[in-house]
Amino acid sequence: MIYSMTGFGKAVCKSKYGIVTVEIRALNHKFFELSAKFPNGPTEFEDKLKKIIHKSIRRGKVYLNIELNGQKGKGPKVAIDGEMARHYNQQIKKVKKALGLKGDIRLDQLIMLPGVISSDALKVDSQRLLSCVRSALKKALEELIKDKEKEGRALHKDLSRRIKNINTGVRHIRERSAVSIVRYKDHLMKTIKELAGTKNVDKGRLAQEVALFAKNCDISEELTRLKSHLSGFNDCLRLDVEVGKKLDFIAQELHREANTIASKSSDFKISKSVIHIKSEIEKIREQVKNVE
Repeated sequence: MIYSMTGFGKAVCKSKYGIVTVEIRALNHKFFELSAKFPNGPTEFEDKLKKIIHKSIRRGKVYLNIELNGQKGKGPKVAIDGEMARHYNQQIKKVKKALGLKGDIRLDQLIMLPGVISSDALKVDSQRLLSCVRSALKKALEELIKDKEKEGRALHKDLSRRIKNINTGVRHIRERSAVSIVRYKDHLMKTIKELAGTKNVDKGRLAQEVALFAKNCDISEELTRLKSHLSGFNDCLRLDVEVGKKLDFIAQELHREANTIASKSSDFKISKSVIHIKSEIEKIREQVKNVE
């Protein structure tokens, strides 16, 4: 079973501080990377959440968004101490007069002074909030993993089909390879006879030429390695671990072997099969970028 690197999950949790909403989104990336957004900026438990996420997601760019919406009717009460503001104003005027300074005192300056504004805002217990966030994160991760599994099944089906197509192409090339040597021998024999006329053909020299052609065009090793890589690819598709990087490596090896076969063969039908195989490999290389 393979997993896609993309998915989305969302969950909420009620707390004494309000409703905690957790959204988590995963996208393609070579490594694991977390980008987290919290209600009041970075938090002390970001590393703890990162470890929780990394246990479920081994590779990919992960976006975590946490929102805290306060309970309705239970917002903090704000009070302005008029006497304190008046006292500040009087003292500032005295200092201005003593120093010979000019300029008015603005309200926005007064309310920023200590004691002018007070609030009974509820202090947040980070550990209690963390417990709620963990609960919502767990549910959001479960939803995200379901997404990754669903897309992973689609990827598995597509990749398996393409590997099957390549195997068919390899079989055709192997069959055609044996025929092409015989065809070359017949063609060479015909050409020599046409050039030599009634003269006898040196069968020893003919055998040497055919052997040299067969050696230069021998693709048996490349075909064997292709089959081995295809088998390894199928084995990886059945694993329940992180295989994206390994599949990408195997796809590169498949492409290399296909290129070697293309450079060695001069047979039209073999070249046609190689083009089809390379097309499938390119599609595989694109798809494995989505595999975790």
